[in-house]
Amino acid sequence: MVRGFYTAGSGMMLQRRHMDVITNNVANAETAGFRRQQLVSHSFDDVMAVRLNDRNIVGTRRLANTAPQVGPLTLGTQVDQLFTGFEEGRLEPSELSTDIAIVGDAFFVMQTPNGERFTRTGTFHLNNQGFLVDFDGNFLLGENGPIQVGYLDFAVDAAGIVRVDGQVIDTIRRVSFADNNALRQQGHNLFFSLEDPIAARQNQLVQGFIESSNVDIGREMVDMLSTFRIYETNQRILSMIDETVGLAVNEIGRLR
Repeated sequence: MVRGFYTAGSGMMLQRRHMDVITNNVANAETAGFRRQQLVSHSFDDVMAVRLNDRNIVGTRRLANTAPQVGPLTLGTQVDQLFTGFEEGRLEPSELSTDIAIVGDAFFVMQTPNGERFTRTGTFHLNNQGFLVDFDGNFLLGENGPIQVGYLDFAVDAAGIVRVDGQVIDTIRRVSFADNNALRQQGHNLFFSLEDPIAARQNQLVQGFIESSNVDIGREMVDMLSTFRIYETNQRILSMIDETVGLAVNEIGRLR
């Protein structure tokens, strides 16, 4: 019976973690290039429940492998992994030349203090030296390094070629991965990879557009209600077990 505390308790902790993920998705529903996350869970391995004190077993030593089996019992659930969905978001016009969206399976490459990082967020601006940077000051990388366009009008075509006053200065670097699940979120819509990236081929760039997040608010609301109901159910089960144990201690186990 006491094992039920752990089963219901682990279920409540899992749903609380699930709610944190959903809340983060909803909070970033309007963040350009954000990728929704989903919690994947699994139950603990089943254990075999046995009757260790069965009176039909002769002898004082009642080992688990000789006791009658009651059946399998699970002790609850736990987090398996945090899965990131890389479905593309909608393209929305911004009319800013520094906003660039990717169409296709590819990522921008950013130069950060911690090394190269990857992102789908194409909301850039010019720093005081005329380099294209993100809001944290990380440099957008081209084939020849950080891209510096100065303060003149520049254009980016579908192939990522950057032109200033009609002159080609660089090509925006894009990469892809054999398996996007190798990517890990660092924060600020940046990812780092557990494997080496490769040059992206099947993609194109669109200047003056931003890619919205791929969060579906309706879906997140449904998941939020479902998570709340499951949490509430585990809470009620925990209360029921607590009441039962209390009756066993105070009523059945009381000496008279």
